[in-house]
Amino acid sequence: MLKKMPIRLRLTVMTVALLTICCVGLTLILNISADRMATRISASLVLPAQEVGEDGSVDESFQPPAIGMAPTTPSADSEQARVDFKMDSIMYMLLVVILGGFLTYYIAGKALKPLDTLNGQVKNINVHNLSETLSVPPTKDEIAELTVTFNEMTDKLDHVFMMQGRFSANAAHELRTPLAVLQTKVDVFKKKTDHTKEEYDALIHVIEKQTHRLRGLVGNLLDMTNMDDIGEQSSIYVKDIFEDIISELSHIAKDNQVTLSLDCDHSVIFGNTDLLYRAFYNLVENGIKYNIEGGTVEVIVNRLGKEQVSIQIKDTGIGIAKENKKNIFEPFYCVDKSRSRQKGGAGLGLSIVDSIIKKHHGTLTVTDNENGGTCFNVILKGSEKKQF
Repeated sequence: MLKKMPIRLRLTVMTVALLTICCVGLTLILNISADRMATRISASLVLPAQEVGEDGSVDESFQPPAIGMAPTTPSADSEQARVDFKMDSIMYMLLVVILGGFLTYYIAGKALKPLDTLNGQVKNINVHNLSETLSVPPTKDEIAELTVTFNEMTDKLDHVFMMQGRFSANAAHELRTPLAVLQTKVDVFKKKTDHTKEEYDALIHVIEKQTHRLRGLVGNLLDMTNMDDIGEQSSIYVKDIFEDIISELSHIAKDNQVTLSLDCDHSVIFGNTDLLYRAFYNLVENGIKYNIEGGTVEVIVNRLGKEQVSIQIKDTGIGIAKENKKNIFEPFYCVDKSRSRQKGGAGLGLSIVDSIIKKHHGTLTVTDNENGGTCFNVILKGSEKKQF
């Protein structure tokens, strides 16, 4: 029953109940004490008078006049006084409880007024005005703390909704572009009735290229949505992963005139081999694609204490502007969309890398390389496997 009441009324009921218990107990104690005191007074005897001599001695032979003994039974006035005292005490008890209840209701209303104001402000918040912050009361109490927490929550929600909106718009754009190319090529092809072998080959090449791009986009989107399950994990030698990656990407590096180097100790991490391989592969591949002719991609791996492994992937490429660093891990975000499209990217690679590292309880940050370019810093938990 109390759970369905407003907080103000609930506080009043609880306070009145507590006040009633205290007043009833106090009234009973006072009535019992007063009744005992009245009984003792009524039953007490008046002592006879004694004559005192000039030297202060008591004359034992003095006999005072006989007086009657005080009655041992209560008189009618005494009984009436007891009844009046009990009625007065009950009346005052009820008066204190009633006044206390009204006063509690009034004070609770004053104390809960900031909460009522906050409730009214919260009701006006919707998906369209999440960026608006609520005014924080200067009381520095729980309500002020709740207001600050609510503002932080709406900021996070607003950020998530903005990311979701950008994701939907960018996903639609990226998927629409190859479809539009395919539709245009087919429409142009249909306008002619007689086609040469070269025209057929060109159409098939375009269809194959755009289909491959669509399949890659859909595959990346599915990977991002299915990243909840990290799969089987084991102890992994980081050096083995990067040696395989460098070997596989060596021909791409050669074509781009980029030099790959590896400086790795015998650090061991714990995680899913396939996911971590993909994450590091994407970072090294980006370093090659967005590098300059004659540039380098350097991988440095070493332990940080006993529990962490540091992995740095440095390139001497075009770099990333400061204002873009905070957004590069968002899906479909590209620093230079035209350049990314030429390189075959859609802005999903770094987002997938960030998701994989977070699933392994690691951190991924990006800084400027001291020699120009970009440095991706990955911190992962080291494995307990014995080093050699």
